[in-house]
Amino acid sequence: MILEELLHFFILPIVIGILGGFAAYIFRILIRFFTSVYETLDLVPSVDLYFVSMPLVFWGSYRLIHAFLRDHGNVTIDEIAKKISLLSGRFSFVKGFLVLFLTSVSIGFGVPIGREGPIAKLGGLLSEVFLRAFRVQRINLPIYLSAGVSSALAATFNAPIAGVIFGIEIIIGRINSYILIPLVVACATSTMIAREFIGDYTAFYVPPLHYTHDYFFYVPVAAVFFALIAITLNYSLKHFLKLRFRYRRHWSLVVVVLGVIVACFIVMTPQIRGVGYEAVNQIFVAGYRPSEAFDIMASKLFAVILSIGSGIFGGLMSPSIFIGAFGGYWFGSEVMAWHSGIDPRVFALIGSAAMLAGISRAPLRSAVIITELTHSYQLLLPMLITTAITAYLLAKTQAGSYFKRSLLQKGIDIEDPGVVRFLERCDLKSFLDNAPAVSPEESLKKIMKIFRRSHSNYLPVVDKSGHLVGVLSLRDVRKSRLLHQRKFKVKELMSTHPFAIGENYTIENLYKALSILNANHIPLVDAEGHYLGMINLNRLLKAMTLHQQGYRIRTLTG
Repeated sequence: MILEELLHFFILPIVIGILGGFAAYIFRILIRFFTSVYETLDLVPSVDLYFVSMPLVFWGSYRLIHAFLRDHGNVTIDEIAKKISLLSGRFSFVKGFLVLFLTSVSIGFGVPIGREGPIAKLGGLLSEVFLRAFRVQRINLPIYLSAGVSSALAATFNAPIAGVIFGIEIIIGRINSYILIPLVVACATSTMIAREFIGDYTAFYVPPLHYTHDYFFYVPVAAVFFALIAITLNYSLKHFLKLRFRYRRHWSLVVVVLGVIVACFIVMTPQIRGVGYEAVNQIFVAGYRPSEAFDIMASKLFAVILSIGSGIFGGLMSPSIFIGAFGGYWFGSEVMAWHSGIDPRVFALIGSAAMLAGISRAPLRSAVIITELTHSYQLLLPMLITTAITAYLLAKTQAGSYFKRSLLQKGIDIEDPGVVRFLERCDLKSFLDNAPAVSPEESLKKIMKIFRRSHSNYLPVVDKSGHLVGVLSLRDVRKSRLLHQRKFKVKELMSTHPFAIGENYTIENLYKALSILNANHIPLVDAEGHYLGMINLNRLLKAMTLHQQGYRIRTLTG
């Protein structure tokens, strides 16, 4: 028993953390190697080589991806989380290392993309190979895989707390010490490895910055500004997916053209080359003219859209930090023009966190990442407020975004068209169980007899006119034992103002019911609030699984 606990809480997480730390280290080495290759090829240092190298990188990536992979999709943090939640891993060995190679080449040759998606994939892949060889219990596999992915991210960003938060997001809904301790140990171990071999330093050398209450007048405006940029980025990438399908027969030629266009952006604004953290660092060292900062931000945005949209592998987190930093600096400079007490560098950090939250829709993780990257803990409050507003605005653009992670834990992928189609069109009345309604005045003794005959753990409570006024659960009955009374009525134990689904429901309400409520039944009411029956959620989910169209689980195994 002691050995099992030591393995679970410490030994396996430490090994996984070591793998995650060295994955980040190896990735950095590969990027440096291909950067040196590019510099060697550039015999006469100039920007002209980009007009040759960039189209070749785009075209070569396209050819290799289509030659060796069935799943051509980019490796994103969301896709990795989806694999762990739905499939307990099953990462493709071929795709993992092809992603590592192609992303290293791309960043080394100056393509303006990020490294976090591929490094998270590598961390998960190495962990899965080790765990399957070790033959761990399947029930623990998602925990360890989350630790592997989180440790790789923690190492690459030098941000252990953000790594732990990301692991919690993957397995949200069942967090406890059994899950949390391995995550913390793995992320701490990987960060120690990264600091030993890569270096213990912040990504940006930020001087001590402070804010006053004046900044909070502009924080909501900044949040809206970055939400609009994030919406533009997300919409553009989705549109490119459609274009790639529509022009798939000619896409090998299209990527060459896109490579030339990206080269033009790099020639006009060299700061956007690669990850671009050196250029971001200059914001805090020397600064930029407002117009120059805006041009750099816009160039990076368009270059990232064209690069990722072309089908090339790469992450969005680092580009988001870059875009947010320059966008925030420009925004702060414009505010400073008529409010002298504003430091645009503060908005550069706030913008980085906001833009990251817009892409990841994870406000807490985004604020913590920027805080750990810069050690600017004193700016955490305005970052949290901005990221929360930005993430909220982004969530309004897609139904169910609030519940995405927790629904994945139940095997429900709201990005699957088949799931959406079924939930939008299903007739909820066909999934009703005729659970008997009870009166608020009924005694607990009589209710227990009804529970014994019922297949549900929940009973609807209605008034004399049939309006739903509460729900009584067996859990409510168990809680009654904590109260020192002998006799109870239903109205003293029931949950008042219960959540119910209306006849003219919205899909958002269904997502909420499936995500938040830990129940197998939920009341259905009419427009006036009259009780109609209890929806059997288990039957609903079974029907969805059997009838959803377009769901192809094999697309997740690549």
